[in-house]
Amino acid sequence: MNFNFSQALAALPQGAAFKVANQARPPANYLFSTLLPERPSYDYQAKSGSMTVRTTMAGLAGMDSPYAEGGLIEVSTFTEETAKVANRVRLPEAALRQLQNMLMHMQLTNQPTMEAMQRESLNFVDKLIVQAHLDTFEWLRGKALTTGAIDWTFNKKRLLVDYGIPAANFLTARSGNDAYSGSASKFWDDVRLARKALKRQIRAAIAHPDTIDDIVYNSVNAIWNIADNGSTVVITRRAGGTAAGESPEESDLYRIALIPYGLEGEIFDLTNPGQSVTVPFIARGKVLFVGSNTRPQYVVGEGSTQQVEWGLGYTHLAPTVEGGGSPGRWADVYTPEQEPWALEGRGVTNGLPVIEQPELIVVSTTSMSS
Repeated sequence: MNFNFSQALAALPQGAAFKVANQARPPANYLFSTLLPERPSYDYQAKSGSMTVRTTMAGLAGMDSPYAEGGLIEVSTFTEETAKVANRVRLPEAALRQLQNMLMHMQLTNQPTMEAMQRESLNFVDKLIVQAHLDTFEWLRGKALTTGAIDWTFNKKRLLVDYGIPAANFLTARSGNDAYSGSASKFWDDVRLARKALKRQIRAAIAHPDTIDDIVYNSVNAIWNIADNGSTVVITRRAGGTAAGESPEESDLYRIALIPYGLEGEIFDLTNPGQSVTVPFIARGKVLFVGSNTRPQYVVGEGSTQQVEWGLGYTHLAPTVEGGGSPGRWADVYTPEQEPWALEGRGVTNGLPVIEQPELIVVSTTSMSS
């Protein structure tokens, strides 16, 4: 059969791949995109009064440099204080063979193959091009929220962002007996410190499931489990602060909702160039405490906005040159010259997480039991 992507792509509506990329939104289970939701903007600069952005060039690399090859993603350049994240992916031969077999079967059963190739082309953009961008920005949001900074170097470009989270809001790291799994665990001490820093208004505490297990299964923490529905673990301390307590503490000061967040993404290995590594969006041993928003907001172009529950900030999505100056992600799918049976795609996002209320963040750190 004539296995030809060129004809299928030529019949697609103009800008179909761009529309797929531009309309893509992080999945609902990307918790950090809830805290810092994406906001398309016509401004290339991501700004906040408490945030300092610096780009440092470790070598010559201009804005017209080629996109990174492969199925992974990297920062290729930085444009006016936003990170330009770009990738280029070629549909592998194994997938092409599987697709070819599917199309041959469809042809034998008189089913339309042109629509199938168009559908697969757009799915390719969605899953292999755009998904890498969604993963990368969720990882960047996690770095910003749990460390108060981004320090990322790729393709001879370095992005340094200091989000201005108060130093006191990073609690003393707990290790040894003081670790949350230790014989003198300081977990409840840290909860008290976080509650004090956030004026007793902890909206949520997010942690890796392994961290929550260290907390819950350590008898020294005297945990009384109130509710556990898989997405939230609500706990308090047993009366008297010991495992022998037969009832929960009456004070709400010991009640806290822990949100387990175990999703992972694939990024470049910082210590092994050219290789990838799977990393959790929140590191094991970190607990991110989030306070309540106390400020009404005004956003240019949106008028006076209602006070939102989180109000920490947003993820700035700037325009792209490739997208003709339209804000948001851009993607393209095409067939290489002289290879009408092959399929390649490219994607670009100019963006950066922005934290507008760093005082609403408190982070505790503990060593892990294993």
